[in-house]
Amino acid sequence: MSNIYNPALFVNQERKFLGFQKLLRPETRQAVMLIQATKDMGKTWLAGRMQDHCLEPTVNLPAVYVDFRNPKQDHHDFLGLVRLIRQQLNQPTYFNPLNEIINSYSEGPVTAVSALGLLRQNIVNSFNLDEIRGICLDITINYEELIGETLSARAGSLVAYCQRRQLLTILITRCAELRGHLSWWDGLDAFRGGTAVTTPTTHAAITEDNMGFLRADSAADQTRIERQINDAFFAALTALVADHASLVLLFDSYEAIKPDADRWLRQELLPRVRDGHLSELVIIITGRQTPDLSDLNMNNLLVKTQLEPFDEPTVREYFESRRKVVITGLDWRTILVTSGGVPGALAMMADHAMATTSADDDFFSDL
Repeated sequence: MSNIYNPALFVNQERKFLGFQKLLRPETRQAVMLIQATKDMGKTWLAGRMQDHCLEPTVNLPAVYVDFRNPKQDHHDFLGLVRLIRQQLNQPTYFNPLNEIINSYSEGPVTAVSALGLLRQNIVNSFNLDEIRGICLDITINYEELIGETLSARAGSLVAYCQRRQLLTILITRCAELRGHLSWWDGLDAFRGGTAVTTPTTHAAITEDNMGFLRADSAADQTRIERQINDAFFAALTALVADHASLVLLFDSYEAIKPDADRWLRQELLPRVRDGHLSELVIIITGRQTPDLSDLNMNNLLVKTQLEPFDEPTVREYFESRRKVVITGLDWRTILVTSGGVPGALAMMADHAMATTSADDDFFSDL
């Protein structure tokens, strides 16, 4: 179950929750709900309730929660989102083809990654960009095919380029000729003689992602790799949805989304829902701002809503029934006006009231 919210303290927003349940019905045309609200209005709690509902044994729907404010979640670009969603779904057999593709374009086998990283760092420490350009000329590599603008990026691209084309022997030999005081072959003996290290073929039931960084030789190569990964990812989602009737993706704090992740939502995920390739997918996007999707021509699939402040009866229910704060003479109208009916403000007021009442213990009763 989710730890995003505490169901014992949850009040209000019942209509929004019922709307979410309606989205899960096969006969419902709409598939995407945009929930906009200001700070502390309970967006995250509502998303948590939705996720918990999906995970109930009687419902049993795969549900993913992505919080764009959470630095512990890697959601900054398309591959981070793909891996995060795959991890939370916890259905590894569906994602074997995806993992195989990712591994084929990662920076190298796990056993050699650290050594390749050392090689890249040695290049960064020993040469400038002009000298790297000269090395490329020496070993007949087109410098302009390397990606990145910084010294570190170009060095990493050079190493990846040479590894994938079995040119590491030539690269390291030339570097050693130019900077002979360094141990260029540390950890890379397997690459001597132009022998590339390859990942052994395995027929195990589960193919693990080696979690390496993607290496592309050019912008066109990067685009091609991203297309293959996205196609494999959405093929896995399609198979998963076919076996589970529906699947829910909850994206929280949209206002904090990074440009690359937003581009993936708009150019990869949502168009597939619009075009019917993932018609059983349900998507919830919450935030202080929600995306303008008018350019996607999918208004027939959208539900747009907002969260309203609590009214006076709800404020009283929250204090007395949920938080067990019972103080004689409380003016509920004043509390409502002071807090603005904002759930976050009311929670702070209840916390303060409970701390104040619990602080008066028996130690001072005889003074």
